Amino acid sequence: MLFLQDPAARLSGKGERQRYDLVIIGGGPAGLTAAVYASLQHLHALLLTRDLGGQAVDTSRIKNYMGYDLISGPELLGKFRDQLLTQKYIEHRLDEVLRVDQTPDGFSLQTSNGCQYQAPAVIVATGMHRRRLDVPGEKRLQRRGVSYRLVHELARYQGQPVAVIGGGNSGIGAATELARIGGCVTLVSSGPLTGDANDIEQLAAAENIAVLIDHEVVVIEGEDQVTGVRVQPRGGGVERHLTVAAVFIEVGFLPNIDCVAHLVRRNRTGEIEIGQDCGTSVPGLFAAGDVTDGLGQRIIIAAGEGARAALAAGAYVRARQNKTTTEGHPA
Repeated sequence: MLFLQDPAARLSGKGERQRYDLVIIGGGPAGLTAAVYASLQHLHALLLTRDLGGQAVDTSRIKNYMGYDLISGPELLGKFRDQLLTQKYIEHRLDEVLRVDQTPDGFSLQTSNGCQYQAPAVIVATGMHRRRLDVPGEKRLQRRGVSYRLVHELARYQGQPVAVIGGGNSGIGAATELARIGGCVTLVSSGPLTGDANDIEQLAAAENIAVLIDHEVVVIEGEDQVTGVRVQPRGGGVERHLTVAAVFIEVGFLPNIDCVAHLVRRNRTGEIEIGQDCGTSVPGLFAAGDVTDGLGQRIIIAAGEGARAALAAGAYVRARQNKTTTEGHPA
């Protein structure tokens, strides 16, 4: 296996090839699955990612992923990485793609390390990044009680009063997990709870979770560490002070589309529009996972889209190769 023979050289960018059959951007569930399926098709593929794992690394409890009734994000991504790096052939670089441009032969990719790659097909699986509240105290107290990564902070705030901001699946899951380890949790949602019905039922049954619906955060308080948060009803009203040791912000995500924003058609929330084969508005450019407008932001869906995108990209590359061969050898 070429990657395992000399992993240091693979990550160094020295003496590497620049042209591939397929370049995959992103190392989360969609990108890693796409890489496996590219390998199965014997494509000379390259995976480019800032890190391996994506948002799933920050998930403490993944439920109903086929084959696992319950598994943590780090555990599942560990299995993904092992399958990719020890069982399949795929080159990868730890690098960030800054821009993708169309060329006569396909696409050119520029990276933050100054590298340039070409390929006739590209899969964008760059995922999303966490949305911020943009309220006073949030930025200043980040890593001092303001957190976007529950899985890394669970033990630190065991048994302490905390606030979770966000009424979707992520917020409800964070509140339930924190309550399970003995914390006194206040869940603040700017609107109705929108999580899965079973999760909302578990939330309601927890005795140490208070829920504030239709409330917004006004300010996060504290000098060197979070000491409280002030909230008020949407549209105005009497402010409430909550004494908490931490604020976990789970208010959704924004798609990571900077490197291809100038190329692809997107919906009103910025997600890349895809077809049934995960193709975008640009031939040869595919997208998979949370960066797309596909229904449902779930790890299992992202992985499925990654496989579909790789299969479609493989068919696209082979069709181009066959056309080139036919045109180069006329009857």
